[in-house]
Amino acid sequence: MGRWKILVSLVVVSLLLCSSECLQHRVGDSIWSIPPTNNFYKNWSSSYTFHTGDTLYFDFDSGLYNVLQVSRGEFDMCTGYEPYKTFIDGPATIPLPMKGVFYYVCNVSNYCALGLKLWVIVEQT
Repeated sequence: MGRWKILVSLVVVSLLLCSSECLQHRVGDSIWSIPPTNNFYKNWSSSYTFHTGDTLYFDFDSGLYNVLQVSRGEFDMCTGYEPYKTFIDGPATIPLPMKGVFYYVCNVSNYCALGLKLWVIVEQT
């Protein structure tokens, strides 16, 4: 019973801290679509610092685009055969709950090869 109280307390404290510090990042500062250059989303993500509790907001039209959270290998190969998570309804808000590197692609047509892919490094809050 004591562990549950500690866990609940930690969750409550993190939510309180997050309510004033967590950010929602609009991916690309625009809509999630084929970018003007292949490095567009890489350049965008490198200009921000992402923390646990932040969210990524992918603004896209359902049926035209999607977002798949994938492994590094699938990111590099622009595939989405075994995604961790799939978001087909836009817009999509994706939480960043833990520290690490997260990879996202669009697997519609050849959009990923055209640069519609993103990776973010999430730091501990």
